[in-house]
Amino acid sequence: MKKVMKNGLLLCAFFGTILLLNSCKSENNTAGSGANTATGEELTIVAHVTVLPEFKAELITAFQSIVEETRKETGNISYGLYENTSDPLKFTFVEVWKSQTDIDTHNASAHFQEFAKKLGGKADLDISILKQKF
Repeated sequence: MKKVMKNGLLLCAFFGTILLLNSCKSENNTAGSGANTATGEELTIVAHVTVLPEFKAELITAFQSIVEETRKETGNISYGLYENTSDPLKFTFVEVWKSQTDIDTHNASAHFQEFAKKLGGKADLDISILKQKF
């Protein structure tokens, strides 16, 4: 059984993972021709969040707020929240950023700091770093 991470551990795990992203560069994506076409410099973050049942309603509100605010940020290519179809307590954030600098700016933003505090002790977080292979 996964232990619920305390606020400090949650932030340490999140920021520690972000630092590792410096070495994760995706390959060029030749599909598509829009502004959001991958250039090879983008960084992708996948964060799996399992919420405690008693905090689900509260965290859904926090999830909606962080998605809305983050999508306005310079350097954010996409930022989506997905709900697991077989477990309503599991959610996945998929984020694509233009650069590590943009991620750092996001992590220092007031809305992200407030969101991280709201998660503390109410959810388990597992972050995956993905590198585009083909």
